[in-house]
Amino acid sequence: MKRSELEKSFQKALKDGEFHVWYQPQVDMRTGRPRGAEALARWKKEDGTYIMPSLFVPELERAGLMTLLDEEVIGIVCRDLRDARREEIPFAPVSINLSRLHAGRREIAECFKEITERYGTDRRELSFEITETATKETGDSDMAQLVKYLHGGGYRIAVDDYGMGCSTLKLLQEISFDILKLDRYFVSRIGEPKADVILASTIRMAEELGMDVVAEGVETEEQIRFLLNHRCRYGQGYYYSEPLPKERYIRWRQAYETAV
Repeated sequence: MKRSELEKSFQKALKDGEFHVWYQPQVDMRTGRPRGAEALARWKKEDGTYIMPSLFVPELERAGLMTLLDEEVIGIVCRDLRDARREEIPFAPVSINLSRLHAGRREIAECFKEITERYGTDRRELSFEITETATKETGDSDMAQLVKYLHGGGYRIAVDDYGMGCSTLKLLQEISFDILKLDRYFVSRIGEPKADVILASTIRMAEELGMDVVAEGVETEEQIRFLLNHRCRYGQGYYYSEPLPKERYIRWRQAYETAV
């Protein structure tokens, strides 16, 4: 699809409300207690079919449009948090992915402030994940400024997909992240000697840096045992739940609260 066609289709989708947010639970693996959820964008066309994120996210990144989708997602999440709060339904906290393309945007502070104030969102209800999918090169100084702004707003920040792409030791040295998310690539290889060494040393390093660690793509009890044995408390993945539409996520949370 040509860039002009993509932009036209994307702008129409924003106007028509075709973007939705699904929530994948994050869990304290020691207790099974919900820790929150990661917000994931879904594009539902007029005919009811879905376009997979793996198809539209890279294209929006390349076209420089991903920041607009991030703002749409933040708005939807803040609205869902407000509605759940009014009904006294357990929902928060929620982590939201941010494209690296936000780095260097002078208007980002006012934009985020307007969205969160519109829905009365408490800063403790949100955290942000810096994705590593953008193809545009972003200077570390711009990224550090973005994280500094978000920290100034009281938000916790995660470095996402650690171990892949642009996630480097240099990034951890120069930018103060609060959470490290282990990429599913390594979690899926638990049991392989090299992967075990890499994961164990990464978790230990993050702990010594004062960071929480969240393992992505958790699917088996073997993986959970390994992660807990190496002091990684938090996980998300199909072992616990697939990404869920808002209503199903609420029911998932309520089922846990009822069980305990």
